[in-house]
Amino acid sequence: MDYDVTPLSVRIARTIVSAHLRLWGLENLIDIGALAISELMTNVLDHTRPDSEGRRSARVTVTRIPDGVALCVHDSDSALPLQRRAGDDDENGRGLQLVRAIADKFGISQPPSGGKDVWLTLLMPSDVPTA
Repeated sequence: MDYDVTPLSVRIARTIVSAHLRLWGLENLIDIGALAISELMTNVLDHTRPDSEGRRSARVTVTRIPDGVALCVHDSDSALPLQRRAGDDDENGRGLQLVRAIADKFGISQPPSGGKDVWLTLLMPSDVPTA
């Protein structure tokens, strides 16, 4: 799914990811999947350079894997996200730290075509059956 990243499109992406997880029988991953995609899309909104028309574009990929889901947000800004240490009173700066904490796997890659991919996998707990 391609987005012009705005506060509204962050909410739309969260809704679409949640719907996919529900459709695939991965209800146990809905809350953390919605949180993860919100954080990654918000990073695009807050930290990438806009294009010549003032837009920040992103492509979200949601892939069902045998034991969970893989999420990827691609944007055209080649600057890699930096995990910062937020102070106790800071209202921002914990997004990547949070995503790393909830993801089973997390990574950032720079495809040859440019930009960056920020991706993660979320796995179903082993004691929960998948559809």
